[in-house]
Amino acid sequence: MDDKTFRRRLDGLKPVVAERLPYFLKLNADARGTVRLQCPAAGPSPSVNCPRPERLRPARPTATGPPQTVIKLADLRSRASHASARPTIQLPDREWADPPGKEALPAVCGASAISVPSDAAGDLKNAKFRQDSHYLSPTWARTYKPIRSHNESLKGADMVVGNPMHRRVPGQVAQTILIAIMATIGNLDILETWLYERTGNRLCDTDFESIAAAPGCDLSSVPAPIDMGRHPPANL
Repeated sequence: MDDKTFRRRLDGLKPVVAERLPYFLKLNADARGTVRLQCPAAGPSPSVNCPRPERLRPARPTATGPPQTVIKLADLRSRASHASARPTIQLPDREWADPPGKEALPAVCGASAISVPSDAAGDLKNAKFRQDSHYLSPTWARTYKPIRSHNESLKGADMVVGNPMHRRVPGQVAQTILIAIMATIGNLDILETWLYERTGNRLCDTDFESIAAAPGCDLSSVPAPIDMGRHPPANL
């Protein structure tokens, strides 16, 4: 099913979402904020089975002898750590016949771990790995729903700061922050409308020195302004 259908049926599909847990990349971070992510099938305690690490990075033989073949069924930890107790990643059929190289696979498959620096905001390919909440997880839902509700409440054409329906969040601190944001947006709308009506330019224009001065401006040559916000007083 597509993403929209899945999210609509999320309440009934929570067990399916929970089954993703063993497949999550293992997370470590250092004092500089760099995040190191390891394949869930790698390391001494893998949570899934995958043939890719075994092919790309075969384990080195150890001096301790062959792997333990006897399982202590009475030992819960021994049973849980056995490969047969872990889920197995299903590879595409074409990969078995024609195994791709490291460059054609995710970076984490061909390395012991990948690093995502704290300043990866400009790198969308890697920045997504710094998400604190996994998509559609219970934590994500608790975080996403209030934010979505706040965004929807701010979409009205008339921004009335005194209307509590535009600030659907409890707490004095949160209310104060939202009022400050709404006041800033309202002021920017006023400035945008004032500038557009007199010069035909937008606030997003970076070269403000090239904008003609307001005095002596021929308003008849300015296109009809889009109602971007509250109009300035007539005496300005």
